[in-house]
Amino acid sequence: MVDTSKIKALKEKSKKTTRSGSLKFVLIVLIIMTVGALAFITYNELSKITLQKNAELENQKKLAIQSINQMFSKYPNDPQKLIYINEIQNAKSIDEINKILEDAKRYIAFKDYKNEAINQIKSIYGSYYSLSLYAQELVHKISMAQSPQEIENILKNADIQNDIRNIIEKQIDYALASGDKYYYVEINGKSMFMTRSDILKYRNIWTLPELKSLKITPVSELNKLAIEISAKQCGKLPHKGDIISIYNKNGSFVSYGIVESSYVIVSSISYSESKSTSDNVNKLGETYSSSSSSSVSYSLNNIPGILHATVIDKLDYSKIEKMFGDYGIKLNRIEDSTQIFDGNVNYFLIISVPNDKVPDLVKLNSKDIIIAIKSSE
Repeated sequence: MVDTSKIKALKEKSKKTTRSGSLKFVLIVLIIMTVGALAFITYNELSKITLQKNAELENQKKLAIQSINQMFSKYPNDPQKLIYINEIQNAKSIDEINKILEDAKRYIAFKDYKNEAINQIKSIYGSYYSLSLYAQELVHKISMAQSPQEIENILKNADIQNDIRNIIEKQIDYALASGDKYYYVEINGKSMFMTRSDILKYRNIWTLPELKSLKITPVSELNKLAIEISAKQCGKLPHKGDIISIYNKNGSFVSYGIVESSYVIVSSISYSESKSTSDNVNKLGETYSSSSSSSVSYSLNNIPGILHATVIDKLDYSKIEKMFGDYGIKLNRIEDSTQIFDGNVNYFLIISVPNDKVPDLVKLNSKDIIIAIKSSE
């Protein structure tokens, strides 16, 4: 006989087993789903973090490139600028970007220092820079330098002042080679006429700033002007080679000048003299008187015609030269010795004046000119 109790027991055991397996399956499914959910959530969070980091990195790259452009604003064509931008674009982290920016700052600071040193040299030389191979060599060395210390050593060992002085002295020698007796010298805001010997003497005394302002013009290269003035405006007749100062009658200084030629304007000469004498004689109570008079007159007309007649050999040259030679010198001398001055005489002067003073003299009325003679031969 079948034992029903055992059958029941087996059925109960089978039911329990089936329930247990179902529970395990459900539990496993729940675990898998939970893990999957957690993994998905984690993945999403990590993705968000990655996206945020990438976005932040890209933003930092943009800001860094802007900084590079700003740093290189004075040097837009420097090839190093594109190198830094390319490195930033390929950077994998913000730290890497920051290192690139720091390197760019050092590069620009050194480049600025180079340019300051170069500009300093060019400023010291001024217009003489293009004339100095030594200065251009210094600039080339600085541009190739790899460190601030190297630049400092270049500047420390540079002999700039002597180089500039040598250039200026060569220019002085070139100006003096003209052989003129006088030179118009402009220096340190002042102007004057100087002889060759004076210039040679003072060029060793003048400071470098004074030498850099120096300008020497031979008198032969100055403009020539002709003016007519009265003796009252000038006093003595100036002679060739005299240095004169020209003033406006209101007292303002106009210009210095050198007399190239000077003439007394004479059209005719006239002179008259009369003399009378009288004598009274008392003899034996009787008085006798006698008187006499005499007169001398001299007139020489058309003196310019006399000169032209001499030129064409109608009059004897040596006699005319003896008669009228050094007329102005003789006139000055006789006026000095007699202290009698003829204010009616007019002088005709040809003078050399600085080129920039010509307009001032041209617009000045000749009657307003006052001349002071500075020196004479």
